[in-house]
Amino acid sequence: MTTLISLLFLLVDIPHDLYSDACKRETIDSAYAACRTIAAETYEADHDAAVCYLMADWAYGESLVDVSNHFITLALDAEISSESLKADCLSMASAVKRLKGDLSSAIKYAEECLLLDREAGDKANISSSLNNIAGLYLTYGDAENARKYIDEAIVLEEGLGRNGYLAIRYGVASEIYLKLGETDRALELADHALQIDSLDGRTEKIAVRRSQKGAVLMEMGDYAAAERELDLALPVFINNNNMNSLAITYTQLGEIALKGGDKKKAEVLFLESLKASTSIGHIYMESRARYGLYELYKDVLPEKALEHLKKYADLRHELQNEKATEMMQAFNVKYEMLEKDQLIMIQNNRIRWRNACAIFMSMIIILLAVMVVLRSKAVKAMEDKNAVLVKANLDKDRMLALAKSNTPTEELNEIISIVSATEDMPVIKLTKREIEIAELCAKGMLNKEIAVALGISPRTVETHKNNLFRKLGINNTVELMRYMQWYHQQ
Repeated sequence: MTTLISLLFLLVDIPHDLYSDACKRETIDSAYAACRTIAAETYEADHDAAVCYLMADWAYGESLVDVSNHFITLALDAEISSESLKADCLSMASAVKRLKGDLSSAIKYAEECLLLDREAGDKANISSSLNNIAGLYLTYGDAENARKYIDEAIVLEEGLGRNGYLAIRYGVASEIYLKLGETDRALELADHALQIDSLDGRTEKIAVRRSQKGAVLMEMGDYAAAERELDLALPVFINNNNMNSLAITYTQLGEIALKGGDKKKAEVLFLESLKASTSIGHIYMESRARYGLYELYKDVLPEKALEHLKKYADLRHELQNEKATEMMQAFNVKYEMLEKDQLIMIQNNRIRWRNACAIFMSMIIILLAVMVVLRSKAVKAMEDKNAVLVKANLDKDRMLALAKSNTPTEELNEIISIVSATEDMPVIKLTKREIEIAELCAKGMLNKEIAVALGISPRTVETHKNNLFRKLGINNTVELMRYMQWYHQQ
């Protein structure tokens, strides 16, 4: 019952004009039920957002771009706790916006997805996002920015060892470098991609790589080599009904045939290109095919040539309008990129400043800790030295006392001269309690008596006496009594 109510609420939110023959209410109901089941199993914490994402993904696969756009917008408007799901939503939003021609938004979402991927540290996802952004900038005609992203993606993929994805990166890079006019590098990259796909036996991908290589060879003026590559690719595109690649390949072969003087072959190829390009709305390739037909007919069939020329002019005008829109979008994107780079720079400077302060504070703390340890050791060393001196002076006094009663005067003087070389008795810093206990010990009181007199426990008295012995370098109460005699004479 709950599922049914949720479904009804969802359907109310779908604009009526999104339904069509290809997108009936029953179709949506069925897809939504399946997406709810998957979301419940996979995205428990972000169930509602996950349902919308899965619906967007389903609609995208069914070429229902407006439906996909509706659901991915709902997904992004929701609170998403999973960074992975959020990145998937952004990637889907980028793909949808690209199909709708909103390249500015497509790049924006792709950049946000890349930031999440970088934070997560997943190199495979980072590579995919970089490749996506490079393709978007290439569509914009901004090959310089595209190169920056695809070069990083290639470095990552070469480290990941995923041959299929590496071939894709090389293929995109080849188109970018061709756009930049660096034909040698473009050919090298196209060859790398072709070799990888050939080793792995990916037939359709091999055909795409041959088409890319053919485009580079045409730009280099090697039409014979370009024709060989394109002739090998064409049957694969026909078998797979790849209309986009067919439109491109037929146009390329037609232009090669025209340059070679084979006008009959060129006419067949240009007409096939027209058929493929118009079926998918590929304006650019249609314009190239029509211009090729104009070149063919202008001397023999002027009326037909004029018809194709007019159509070519209309298509170029449409392309120019699209280009102007794209340029405006590109300007907005570049502005947003510069603004973002500036904010990142400010943030990085703050982070560097905080890190520098943290390092400085850590160094100060370490220095203070070292100073405390050294001071503690110095104090201990001084205490040990003073204890030795006290012991030495007490032994000296004892020796002199014995010598005076048992030694002749001449030898006594010699003993006195020897022991006089001993350093004077140092002043030992004793606490008030230690002095109290030392004086009571000097009076001959036992530990229990001292404890009663001072109101402390015998154990405490024993602890203070041990501290006294350690500080003075002595071992018994008799030596303590002797020290206190010296102490009161000062």
